[in-house]
Amino acid sequence: MKTIAVIGTGTMGRGIAQVAALAGYEVVLYDVFEPALNTAVTLIEVSLDKGVMRGKLDPQEANLAKNRFHITHSLDDAARADLVIEAVPEDLKLKHDLFARLDAVAPRHTILASNTSSLSINSLAGSTHRGDRFLGMHFFNPPHLMQLVEIITCDDTSAATVELAQSFVEQLGKTAVFCKDTPAFIVNRVARPFYGEAF
Repeated sequence: MKTIAVIGTGTMGRGIAQVAALAGYEVVLYDVFEPALNTAVTLIEVSLDKGVMRGKLDPQEANLAKNRFHITHSLDDAARADLVIEAVPEDLKLKHDLFARLDAVAPRHTILASNTSSLSINSLAGSTHRGDRFLGMHFFNPPHLMQLVEIITCDDTSAATVELAQSFVEQLGKTAVFCKDTPAFIVNRVARPFYGEAF
């Protein structure tokens, strides 16, 4: 994989885009609102500059990452990536509609992934005709600091797709954990009882 697209420019979308650019991927950022795209790039650049100031990033590495961003409000452009990661709000209908549109315009080889923290991957995959190239890829907040990524398969996800997803996550310098499409996946399912006890 050489190019990834991130759909949505909120906190998670920006963070995923940042770590992907630092890992050497060309990154297409998509949002329906053009001002949101410009704001996202500015915030990512500020984050990279802070990394340099704190001695966490090499200045040249940060500058190279900045040059790997491409912004678009055309879903057709975003869908041409090798991997498309959806990071829009946790609204099932919104995600269903988005994946149906992506599936209609993306090349056959493109892998579609959702950053959902709790919605059914099988349900989301049902919006497409590429269940073999569909999975969940759940990053934790903030993505540039948190090392774990959950890879969630649907019933039809192929072994080749899982391998490509794992390779991508490892290229980001992160650790992949694997699970089937179960409620809340692994981390949130384990953590929720502790959250309840805290209250």
